[in-house]
Amino acid sequence: MSAIDLQFELSKIIDKEKIKAVFQPICNLSTHQIHGYEALSRGPEHSPLFSPVPLFTTAAYEGRLSELETLCRRISIQQFKNTQLPGKLFLNISPKALLEPNHAKGLTLSLVQELGLDPSQVVIELSEQYPADDIDLLKSCLNHYRSQGFLTAIDDLGAGYSGLRLWSELAPDYVKIDRHFIESIDTSSVKQEFVRSIIALCQNLSCKVIAEGIETHGELAVLKQLGIIYCQGFLLGRPASSPNRHIPFDPALEPTTQKVRFAESAQSLCSKATTCLSHSKLKLIGEQFNQNSSLQAIVVMEGERVIGMVQRSQIIELFSTPYGRALHENRSVNEVLTTELIHIEADMPISQVSQRLTKESSDLVVQQFIILKQGKLLGIGQTKDLLAKITEQKIAMARHANPLTGLPGNIPIQEELQRLRQQKRPFYLAYFDLSHFKPYNDIYGFYRGDEVIMEVSRLLLRQQTNSNFIGHVGGDDFVIISTSPEIERQAVQVIEDFDAVKATFYSAKHWQAKRMLAEDRDGKRCYHGLISLTAGLLPPNVTINCNEHQLSLYSAQAKKQAKQAVSSFSLFTVDNAIAAQVGG
Repeated sequence: MSAIDLQFELSKIIDKEKIKAVFQPICNLSTHQIHGYEALSRGPEHSPLFSPVPLFTTAAYEGRLSELETLCRRISIQQFKNTQLPGKLFLNISPKALLEPNHAKGLTLSLVQELGLDPSQVVIELSEQYPADDIDLLKSCLNHYRSQGFLTAIDDLGAGYSGLRLWSELAPDYVKIDRHFIESIDTSSVKQEFVRSIIALCQNLSCKVIAEGIETHGELAVLKQLGIIYCQGFLLGRPASSPNRHIPFDPALEPTTQKVRFAESAQSLCSKATTCLSHSKLKLIGEQFNQNSSLQAIVVMEGERVIGMVQRSQIIELFSTPYGRALHENRSVNEVLTTELIHIEADMPISQVSQRLTKESSDLVVQQFIILKQGKLLGIGQTKDLLAKITEQKIAMARHANPLTGLPGNIPIQEELQRLRQQKRPFYLAYFDLSHFKPYNDIYGFYRGDEVIMEVSRLLLRQQTNSNFIGHVGGDDFVIISTSPEIERQAVQVIEDFDAVKATFYSAKHWQAKRMLAEDRDGKRCYHGLISLTAGLLPPNVTINCNEHQLSLYSAQAKKQAKQAVSSFSLFTVDNAIAAQVGG
């Protein structure tokens, strides 16, 4: 279609308001609820401008981008209100439209207020795909929206050169990671590291991060492990005029309730809470604070239910004004208590506690939080204790991690085995080993050898689930400790995946010959086969009641048995265990 025809089609769409709004859900994986919807615009069906790319590209070319975006925004807000969708409404605005001289200011606020919505329900998304040269002017425009009560977001972070500068200077409420970094993240350690860095920055900047473009269960699983809470993509819901109001049931999307491995639970942060009844007088509350100088907060109860908290600083502020004590000491605590509290279950890992505290929207830094056990008050937690515990954890994990792969080393592996034994939980132990690795190292060098080790690590991490603990014993030995019978299939899959890529580690000469000439352990030159990955699996009926010595013995036997197997995989049986004991 010619440019003139597209110009005519665009004019017809704008003049007759032939824009359709569709909404794609943004999900909160922590609460398993819809957090909000991104509004997307479509032209008339069967029109060359039906899809958003040609529609907005043509509008920008014709100098009518601001006009089109204003129309799309109005239709989206009206339809969002009419369909009574829950959560927040995310509206896209391109910097080019925002900075056009004819861009009408104040229309969004007036429309939102006219329809009875609160500006805090609306998030203005700024796409990095269409950067603006004048960031200072752009910041001024977005600050104008922010001053009106709207929230802001940077879309497509990572898609252009200016993303981090926009992020640092605009200080948005949300950051949406470009789908390039989400696609196949379960197979890319580089993308995982990028997302991990974004999450860390967001936690420091009190900014929520949204992963968009999620299409596979593998991508979702890795994102959950990295700590992503807000997600968007076809896997969770496609754009529609009447989108899903609930996240469809899927075991992969359900909130996880895994046991804590290295991290201690929230209960480890718990201290005894000082409590009072809702009708208690402030005079009594003040006396309690005076008698205990270290007491910072008192939990307010109604029966067995926590209804709020009163802070030392609140009472000091009330009583420190002229006649403050006389005016306030006979008031009930329920008149001044804080009801917006964060409740944490005692068995929640402290990494998840940290995520909860950073994602909760509040103008105040959370100093204390309520710890519950099966819904009943257990005690109170302090944010400073949480930070100290996380720091202690990271130091311990770094100290005991394998320096090459970053996977947990021998001490964490032993801690995991001890944890399972103490809980009397049945578990599988899969022991992975590389055959003919020494001659490969001798011929290709340690640098290439490290590449092989890292590839095995990457393939093992593909099988990371809530049931699997992956560790690096050292050298070319790895383990997966699992509470799921799926581990047998997963171990075979890892071996098959390694077989599919190992050609990349060899020269054409060695790959065609399927053997290499190198020295053996006695210094004699002989032919060796190509490296292969083997796995021996100890099932629960073998590992049950095993001590460390027995597990080590059985793992060595299972590894030996796997090296002799045609499939490079072997299942260690009780009979093998008995034979190993006799032989030992």
